[in-house]
Amino acid sequence: MENQKENLLERVSNVLRKRGEETEWIASSSDITQRTGIAFVPCGTFTPVSLLYTVNEKPETLVIDVLFATKVPEARRVEVSIILSQLNADQTAGAFQLDAHSGYVYYRQSFVTEGLELNDQQFAQLMRNIEAVAVETAESYAHLMENEYPK
Repeated sequence: MENQKENLLERVSNVLRKRGEETEWIASSSDITQRTGIAFVPCGTFTPVSLLYTVNEKPETLVIDVLFATKVPEARRVEVSIILSQLNADQTAGAFQLDAHSGYVYYRQSFVTEGLELNDQQFAQLMRNIEAVAVETAESYAHLMENEYPK
């Protein structure tokens, strides 16, 4: 199963490389040779964000996190968690998350790829679609994060 995960991440890497994106492989903290994700900063987004692709194995799922530059102060994290929970009630494709330790907010979206037979062009378009929805949703709510919870 680990080979499938690495193959899907390698496929993501190939698409990003062909698009000219500068990427960075993310490795497991316990084994730095085990690649677990691919991060990059997209050009042309209104709000400063970074993207992280990872893979869940069962079922095989491509996951994208849109990480905001905004950090929630520790004293307001419980309050923000409640607000994000309310925002998530309206989401159909993904969910906002708050990293309780760092205070960074991110939007996570996933797409099950298991059983799909996509050629390279179809896979690249799938990635574009996933990214567009995730970034547009994140940007739609970014003003709330930036204005309500400044650094």
